[in-house]
Amino acid sequence: MLIAPNIPQTSLTTQTASATSGPQAPVTHTTERRGFTAQTSAPTAEAIYADYDFTNISPDEIDDMADRLREAGAYEFSDMMMLETRGTRFQQHLCDCLYEAGITNSRSFDGAQKSDVIASFTFQIEMSRRAGDPTEFAQKSLDRLEEIHAQAQADRAKAQAVPSRAAPTPALAQSLLGFMAQSG
Repeated sequence: MLIAPNIPQTSLTTQTASATSGPQAPVTHTTERRGFTAQTSAPTAEAIYADYDFTNISPDEIDDMADRLREAGAYEFSDMMMLETRGTRFQQHLCDCLYEAGITNSRSFDGAQKSDVIASFTFQIEMSRRAGDPTEFAQKSLDRLEEIHAQAQADRAKAQAVPSRAAPTPALAQSLLGFMAQSG
């Protein structure tokens, strides 16, 4: 993307241009300065997962999360494969196919409708067990999803537990008052 004809393109000018082009997903990364070049470190998978609650997530949010993981280079196919089938892109594709096959009367799909994906996986596994179908892969995926969710909850709790400004201890307050009295 060319921003101005006389300005050399750098990752910083490209980021600035894309940041002004419209609303973006939340960015959880840091910028380090080394010499004259700003270097941005991509968010970790854990930082991205911490932005989502798998017990209350929409298909749109699942697609957003997958996109952010890909952009950060943190996308793990094995972790995301079953989860992405619950994203808007995949679900809308299913609705379109069912409509074109004459099975449904509408292409309508609500990607904003939130659900408990962990409970959905659990229900799917239980239905497979009742039908006598294999569940090992689905159980492995559910176990990993629960692990990711637990870590994300812990990361969110840690981020919210920002220490407040506590009142100074009596000894510190007394020292400060004594210092102020001597200097005044």
